[in-house]
Parts: sequence; C-alpha cells; structure tokens
Amino acid sequence: MTKYIIRRLLMIIPVLLGAVIIVFTINFFSTTDPAMIKLGLNAKDEVKLAETREEMGLNRPYIVQLGDYVWKLCHGDFGNSYVYSKSVWELLSSRIPNTLKLGIGAMIISICIGIPLGLVAALHQNSAIDYATTTFAVIMNAMPGFLVAVILMLVFALKLGWFPPSGADGWKSFVLPIIAAGIGPITQDARMTRSSVLEVIRQDYVRTARAKGIAEKQVISRHVLKNALIPILTMVGSGLGSCLAGSILVEMIFNIPGMGMLINSSIMSKDFITVQGCVVVCAVVVALANLLTDLAYAFVDPRIMAQYTGGNKRKKAAKEAA
Repeated sequence: MTKYIIRRLLMIIPVLLGAVIIVFTINFFSTTDPAMIKLGLNAKDEVKLAETREEMGLNRPYIVQLGDYVWKLCHGDFGNSYVYSKSVWELLSSRIPNTLKLGIGAMIISICIGIPLGLVAALHQNSAIDYATTTFAVIMNAMPGFLVAVILMLVFALKLGWFPPSGADGWKSFVLPIIAAGIGPITQDARMTRSSVLEVIRQDYVRTARAKGIAEKQVISRHVLKNALIPILTMVGSGLGSCLAGSILVEMIFNIPGMGMLINSSIMSKDFITVQGCVVVCAVVVALANLLTDLAYAFVDPRIMAQYTGGNKRKKAAKEAA
C-alpha cells in the first residue's frame, strides 16, 4: 500500500508541472506587457518602462523566465501582483478558505443528496420515483448555474429574507452559494449512481446472492454498492474540480471574496501573475482530490491493493525459497 501511495504522489508532480507550463506559456506569449500594467499611468515613459522590464526580468528568454518561476514556486514564492502591489500568496491566502468552503460544501451536499437519489431511482427502476428523479436530474443539469444562483437569491434572500443576499459574514452567507454550486454535481452524482447500480444489480453474483436467500438489504450493501462504488468515486473526485470551477460565477453573484472573484478581477485587469497563482492553487487542490480518490479505490477494490501487497509477498516467498 505504501508503494501505491508513493507512486500516486509522484504522479502529481508532472501534472502540476504541466499546468504551470501551460498557463505560464499562455501568459508569456500574450500581447499585454506586464511592465505597462505595473506602471499604469506612467507607462508612457519609455525610459521608466525599459527599466521596469529589466527589473522584472521580462527581457530574459522564455525558458529562463519559466525556470525562474518554477524555482520560486518550489520555494513557495508566487511572485508579486502587478496591480495590487502585494504578494500573490497574500492575496490567495485570504480567499482560499472561502472558495474551499464553497467547493467542499457543494461536494458534501452532492454526495449526501445525489448518491441516495441515484440509488433509490435504480432500486425502483421504471417506477414513478425513477421517472421523477431522472426528470429532476435532467432539468437541473440543463439549467445554467448562474440562473439557479439568481433564483435562490431572489426567493430565499430578497423575498423571504432567510439568508443574506451577499457577503461572507457567518455560515448563513454560504448556504445559498453552496446550494447553487452543488446543484450540478448533485444531478451528475445521481445519474452516475443510477447507471452504475443498474449495471451491477444485473450481474450473476447478485442473482446468486438473492437465490441463496440473503436479505435484500445485505445484497444491496455488500454486493451492489461495494461493486458500484468505483465509477461513483471517480465522479465524486472530479466533482471537486467542477465545484471550484462553478464557484467563480457563484462568488461573483453572491459577492463572496474568494478565488473566483480574484481570478475574474485579475483577468479583467490583466494581472497575469495573479492568474497564474490561482491556477496553480486550483491544480494542487484538484490533484489532491484525485489522489484521495485513487486511495479510496484501493480500500474499496481489493484487487488494486493486491497488485502491490501481493507482489511484495511473492518476492518475499521467492527469497525464502531460494
């Protein structure tokens, strides 16, 4: 198991490096001059502009700038914002908690609601419950996230006054944004759970278990759910990335100071160094979520564990035999 964990950790490195290279390359070949963004109104002074480019290292070759940026990232230096004149990490550290609250909260409600809905629909296939669940999932999946957020704000914040319409003051401020960000993942988890359970429930070993007289609850918990979890775990693991991506619109609508608003404002002001930092943080979060998903595979499916533990046992037995 240790070998499996180490291998999965090592696989994160090229993924993060690839994300850094892609976003750095896009920003490097952009027509926007970071020195002009930093100087603002003083950008018309050619002498000062040239000095700023030299000071920022913009005159160096692409590969040198890329290597310098990667080296600084390895030491926790995300650079300094062109617009805010602050460390990018300082800007991120105050916004990451709000974005994680939205993303993790949306993922939790998608798991707690979407998976049971899909399971109930699969166990009552072609019934009124199944049709109602499927129809709900299709309709909600077709609705844009910003439309759901606006409807929630109009009804529960402005009309009923149950929750604040904007801001990040207290837990009530996050209820509506979490629901808005979690609607999409809920429908995806429900549909995936339904299809996965239906595929497993038709297998011969499930019929055999029922023929032996095993209680239906035990058949579902021991044989159906356990074998249907792999695709569901995949959907849940990738759901965090979807929640983070969806939080950009949600944060803007509900005026939550998170990474979504920071990315949007940085793109509008062409503060590319801050955009790079946001992308790196998102890539780290998604990579860690995928790592946890892969580790969950090993606990759910014994065959994955056996690939590593079994191999070590065979080597040990061969040495003892020799």
